[in-house]
Amino acid sequence: MFLDLTDLSLRGGERHERTCPIDVAPVVLGVVSYQVLLPEGATVTVDRVAGGFLVAVSMEARVYGPCARCLNEVVLGIHAEEQEFAPTAKDGWQETDLSTFIKDLVVDVSGLVREALVLALPAQLVCAESCKGLCPQCGADLNAGECGCDREECDERWEKLKGLRLKDDAGS
Repeated sequence: MFLDLTDLSLRGGERHERTCPIDVAPVVLGVVSYQVLLPEGATVTVDRVAGGFLVAVSMEARVYGPCARCLNEVVLGIHAEEQEFAPTAKDGWQETDLSTFIKDLVVDVSGLVREALVLALPAQLVCAESCKGLCPQCGADLNAGECGCDREECDERWEKLKGLRLKDDAGS
């Protein structure tokens, strides 16, 4: 979806706000794909300010996909928002200072919404902070209970680290 700021005919201090339905393509983190829904759409706010326009998007999203630890289904509610400035005159602005989502006062609302959403996501999507994940030996879900595997057994490549003794902050 694109929004031409010149079509709004805003004067200094005026505001335009509307909610738009936006379809967001799945977000891929690493190799894992997460589905995204915006049940209430995204709210786009445009304020006419000195020297240009201040464009803001905000949304409440639902993200669906596997837990990064146990692979069970995760449904995560995310609030995301972002602001971009669109100058009316290009004089004095470096290309790197300008938003990649606004070209010639036309806003790529879908792109701006997607970026805001991706930036609002946590580093790992987990079903719960206390999620124990899967057993590295048998693959059992450790949230359901212990599997009986001997997890003391260590990868031989890391064996030398067992003898490493580091001083703690107290200096001992």
